[in-house]
Amino acid sequence: MTNGKPPKPRSFFLSRLLAYASHVFLGLVVLVLLFSLLSRRGYPYLFGASVVVSNSMEPAVRPWDMVVYARTGFSVGDVVFYCITPSHCVVHRVVDTITLKTVNGDATLVVTKGDNADTADSPVPLDKVRGRVVLVVPRELWIPLLLVLVAYALRGAVKVPVVGYSQIVVFSIAVLLVASVYATAPRLIAPEPVPIPAVNLAGVYVDYEACTLVIRYTGALVLETASVAVNSTPAMVLSISGRTIVTKPDSRLLRTAFETGAPLEVKVEGELNNVAWLSGRYLVLVGGVNPELRVSGNTLIVHNPNCFPVAVDVSLRYLVNGAWYWSNATIVVEGASHALVQAPEHAEEAYVFVYWFNQGDRRWIGLPVKTR
Repeated sequence: MTNGKPPKPRSFFLSRLLAYASHVFLGLVVLVLLFSLLSRRGYPYLFGASVVVSNSMEPAVRPWDMVVYARTGFSVGDVVFYCITPSHCVVHRVVDTITLKTVNGDATLVVTKGDNADTADSPVPLDKVRGRVVLVVPRELWIPLLLVLVAYALRGAVKVPVVGYSQIVVFSIAVLLVASVYATAPRLIAPEPVPIPAVNLAGVYVDYEACTLVIRYTGALVLETASVAVNSTPAMVLSISGRTIVTKPDSRLLRTAFETGAPLEVKVEGELNNVAWLSGRYLVLVGGVNPELRVSGNTLIVHNPNCFPVAVDVSLRYLVNGAWYWSNATIVVEGASHALVQAPEHAEEAYVFVYWFNQGDRRWIGLPVKTR
C-alpha cells in the first residue's frame, strides 16, 4: 500500500501535449490569418502566408505548398507575393524593376515571372507587392499537421459538457478554417496586358532660327530614347527634354520643301520609360522668305535670310563693243549667308535677272548692275 496519488498514465501526458500544441497552433493560425488579411488590404502587417494553387513556380514551389512572406525588401531574383486585388494574389519571381518618370514624380513597377512560365507577367506597382517569400512549407508537412490538430481540437470541443458550448466551438473553428482558406489560397487569374497611358503627338514645327524640327507630345510618360526620320532620311536628334524632341534634319530637305511647297514627312519613334512606344507620322510645311537682292559697286549681292540653303538662277545680260551677251548660272546660297555676282570688267552695261522658287511659285526680279 502506497501513499499519494496514483501515477498518471502516459496517454494523459500525450493528450495534454496535444492539447497545448493544438492551442498554440490555433493561436498561430489566428495570428497568421490576421496578418494575411491585413496584408491583402494594404494595412500594416509583419508577415503572412498563402497556399499556392498553380504550377507556375515549379519546381521551387509546387501546387498546395504554403509560402510564408515577410514585409521586407527584395531584389531581382527573389520570390515575392503580390496582390492585384485582396482575393487575386500571385507568387512569382522578380525579373526586373522599372522606374517611371511621370507628371506625379517617379513610380516603380515590378516585373515578375513564374519559373515554369514562358512569359513574364504584366508589371505591377511596387505598393502591390506584399512581401518577399522567406519560407516554403511543403504540402506533405502542413496539410497532415493541420488535419491532425484540427481533428483533435474538434474531438475535444464536442466533449464539452455544457449544452450548446460545443456547437459554438465547432462552428467557430469551421468559420476559422474557411477564412484561413480564403486568406491563404490565391485565385488563379489570367495575365492581362499592361495598360499603356495615352500618348499623342501634339505637333511638329520648324525652328527657323536654329533650323531644327521641334516635336512635342502629350502623355504621362517621359521619353528615354527617340529616333526621327524626315522623308525617310534619318535626322540627328539633338536633345530630348521632357516631352520635346529637337532634331536636325538635312538642310537640303528643308530647301526642297521651301522651293516646291511639298510637306516634309516626319516619322517619330520613341521609347517611353521602357514600357511603351511613341510612334507617329507628321506632315510639316516649311515656310521661309524670299532672298534679298541689292547692287553695290557693280556687284549683285544675293542674301539668303533663311536658315537653310536656297537655289537661285542668275542670268546676266551685258554689253561689250556694241554686242549683247548672256551668261547663266545656278547658285546655291547657304543659310544666313550671301553670294556675289559681278558684271564683267569690260562690260559697258550689265543687267541681271534672278529667278527662284518659293512654295512652288517661280519668282524673279531684274536689276541693273552696271550702267553708263
